[in-house]
Amino acid sequence: MKLRSTLQKAALISLPILGIVALPNLARGSSDKIAQISNCNNAQTTYEMRVCADRSYKAADKKLNQVYRQLKPKLGKSQQKKLVNAQLAWIQFRDKTCKFRSSFAAGGTLEPVLELGCLADVTEKRVKDLEGALEIVNNP
Repeated sequence: MKLRSTLQKAALISLPILGIVALPNLARGSSDKIAQISNCNNAQTTYEMRVCADRSYKAADKKLNQVYRQLKPKLGKSQQKKLVNAQLAWIQFRDKTCKFRSSFAAGGTLEPVLELGCLADVTEKRVKDLEGALEIVNNP
């Protein structure tokens, strides 16, 4: 009985340590797989599609933030406030629109692919909108 208790304690102590040691290797393996997906035009699996859609969304979001940061300081205080309010409303619109679009595959493996694809698409459209505003501000 005492041996069993000692073994249980040892297991309770060693399992978290093993998890900590193994976690970086699991993460590295995952990032290696992501790095290997180079041709998003030929994505075959839903995993590859999801990685590619995520890349597209992150690129669009990065561009959106760049354009937003260029535009905002060129506006007057009143326009800045309107831009911030419009951006907050747009974020809600984007999120709700993409949740709706992805709901056609609710619970399926394509649901996150559809959502990320939508996020990329809607964000790219917002980039164009803000670039248009930036063009107006730069060339009155």
